Amino acid sequence: MLKFVRRILVWVFVSGVLVLPVSAVADDMMDEARAALVEFTEAVLAGPDVLAPLLAPEYQIMRTNGVGYDRDGYLNRGAGSVNAQPDFSHEDLVVTVDDDVMVVRYFLRIDETIDDKPVKKRAPRLTVFRKIDDIWKVVAHSNFGATN
Repeated sequence: MLKFVRRILVWVFVSGVLVLPVSAVADDMMDEARAALVEFTEAVLAGPDVLAPLLAPEYQIMRTNGVGYDRDGYLNRGAGSVNAQPDFSHEDLVVTVDDDVMVVRYFLRIDETIDDKPVKKRAPRLTVFRKIDDIWKVVAHSNFGATN
């Protein structure tokens, strides 16, 4: 057993694996992802005027019922069809980042209706952000919450 531990320690030393800085970066990105999701969710609840500045020009959304919108369609028709309570949480986040793109897979816990149909209170989501002028803007969003 001691030989095995020594081999691992030598491998860690030789390979330059540093666990602490990697964890710190992951924590920073997790905090950044949570902040971007909260801002996006609050903007959706506030309506199209607040939401518009957070959507990238190439934005698209796809809902579980197959309805999809581009940026203009969502701002003019889709965003207004969401009605939700301001009490929400993002759970089980999985975040990946490469340069100026951040992909977040998570569950949104919220009481909401879309087109007057209730959506499951805890529903899976996927949101893609792109950093534009130091702001995480939403490029794509998928709502997998089944309506009742």
